[in-house]
Amino acid sequence: MNTGVKTIPLDTSDAFVALHARRNFILNVLEGGLFMFGMNMVSSYTVLPYFVKQYSDQQWHQGLIPAIANVGWLLPGLFVAPLIAHMWTRKPITMVITILERIPWLILGLWLMMGNAFDATTTLALFFSLYALFMLSAGANAVPWQDFISRIIPEKSWGTFFGMQNGVGSLLGVAGAAVATQILANKPFVVWGWQLIDAYPFPQNIGILSLTCFVVMAISYVFLALSIEPRVEPHPEKQSFWSLLRDAPSLLRNDRAFLVYLIAFAFLSLALMGQSFVTAAALVRFQVSGSTVGTFTVVLLASQALGNFGLGTLADRWGRRRVLIFVGILGIVSLLLPWLATSEMWFYPVFVLGGIALGGTQPANTAMVFSFAPAEKRASYIALANSFNVPVMAGAPLVAGWLAGQYGYNVLFALLASAGLLSVVLMKWWVASRN
Repeated sequence: MNTGVKTIPLDTSDAFVALHARRNFILNVLEGGLFMFGMNMVSSYTVLPYFVKQYSDQQWHQGLIPAIANVGWLLPGLFVAPLIAHMWTRKPITMVITILERIPWLILGLWLMMGNAFDATTTLALFFSLYALFMLSAGANAVPWQDFISRIIPEKSWGTFFGMQNGVGSLLGVAGAAVATQILANKPFVVWGWQLIDAYPFPQNIGILSLTCFVVMAISYVFLALSIEPRVEPHPEKQSFWSLLRDAPSLLRNDRAFLVYLIAFAFLSLALMGQSFVTAAALVRFQVSGSTVGTFTVVLLASQALGNFGLGTLADRWGRRRVLIFVGILGIVSLLLPWLATSEMWFYPVFVLGGIALGGTQPANTAMVFSFAPAEKRASYIALANSFNVPVMAGAPLVAGWLAGQYGYNVLFALLASAGLLSVVLMKWWVASRN
């Protein structure tokens, strides 16, 4: 029986990776692409803000979406990294944790499809609880999954792989968003005269999208299971959570270039966080419809695909640091455009620029972190990189929501654009290039 895990001598690991590189590349592009396709059906930048808006006009409720996403994604890695440091493989634990990423969308879909009998407060509490479970599971899985990918994909192809994976997900997401546009507009989905999905009112339409998300994620799980990973001898000394925290300051002092990079990327993350408030700003200023929100999703995903494919591959050739500088500039411009908006049409270029920036950031950043880390310490570097922003990004979305409520979205976007400018300056003149 092929378990997808093979024991190899350490001195032949590069040959093993090269031998299975094509298979693993294709399987994991499909796995990640389908996973992202499912996630784009319930986009945290458009669909989820639309859902929350139906039950609350409080801006801080909008801020909870990126706040939960940031804490859930960034914090658990510190606890998981020490647990996997002594393991020979990463695939088994990845396959267990990722189940918890998929289950919340099944629950949400079934709940909303049966109709929502709860009041607004209970509805939001249940929704945010399910979203928190998803994001905490995603954060716990981030370290083993990223380390898994670094082991099965050759270093020279890291940027290309993440760009392809995210690009496929975004392209599939464009099709999904087109479906979402019809569903959110309470219209049946028809293809070549065949009615595939009936028209559903809110919130059943969100339930349909959630169930579709779960089904696609279940299919993607199969491709993950078919991947082949080498067994690599771990460091003989086990590491605890507390020892990782204790050693983190020393690691950052000894690798000052990595520390500067993390600071620069923290400011970039603040700037890109502004994309989470763009849909809410359009809803407040121009009372856009559900179908328009769906169209925004199509534009955002198409732009993300462009950023994924183009900038992911470019990161391996032109340099990862240069790509991050470029996406920082795009992010700044996308946050300043709403100042000029006189109609909802102005938000289309906002989503185009913001989508390209979001699409190019993840491949370049992940490959950049990998390049800083020695192979035996990669899990610790990934966990530290994912967790570095927790103190800022945990509260930043809530503060941003409060600022938007007190002073308006233009003031918020100007402040976040300033953070993006600072990131560009640091990346350009202070971060050492690791290609």
